[in-house]
Amino acid sequence: MMHAIEAFAIANEKRQARHRYGVNSVFGPTIQGEGPEAGVVCIFVRFSGCNMWDGRPETKAESNCPYCDTDFFSHDMLTCDAIMDRIKALDNGVEWIWLSGGEPLLQVDEWLIRRLHREGYKVAVETNGTVKPRPGVKVDLLTVSPKLPPQFLKIKKADSLKVLYPHPNPSIHPSAFDELKASWRYVQPVEIEDDPDATKRNIDATVQFALAHPAWRVGIQMHKMIGVA
Repeated sequence: MMHAIEAFAIANEKRQARHRYGVNSVFGPTIQGEGPEAGVVCIFVRFSGCNMWDGRPETKAESNCPYCDTDFFSHDMLTCDAIMDRIKALDNGVEWIWLSGGEPLLQVDEWLIRRLHREGYKVAVETNGTVKPRPGVKVDLLTVSPKLPPQFLKIKKADSLKVLYPHPNPSIHPSAFDELKASWRYVQPVEIEDDPDATKRNIDATVQFALAHPAWRVGIQMHKMIGVA
């Protein structure tokens, strides 16, 4: 007779296998352009949905994330197997899978992370920090890129911290996140679309901030410089 715990585990596995994630895109191989793994060849899984913006173009400028480049209304509902099929179709021997969004931690669960690890991948997540990871979600690299002041963060420790600079919200300043523990700390200049002069001023300001605060590194979006997605 099957043990009750074993039966529960089998039923749970079947339920998890049917679970679907809202995925905006799976793309690569490409080059990670930011953070401590800048230059690494990887595959991105970009999830739809975010708690910082409802995805409507008319509300973007006034949202908590006016720089978002994800079309939340364009997505497929994929099982874990379907996500793996898309990854495998692109895989040319990559080591890293990057989970981004939107806000990936609204959807990423232990089941997906365990599957990616079982397939031999290292897993990185970039999050805005306001969503606490679900139980069992253990990744190889966690990056927090805050879109709200530190009192709203649920994550207090990360591998990498990335703060846009100078942020239009003065409460989102690098010094405000001194209590967040991170091995690497980056200030990334805000890019103003269609205004190269403003972008240049932001780059100069970011460099000056880093020179005055050597614990911070300047983060540049290298993937844009070299022309990859």
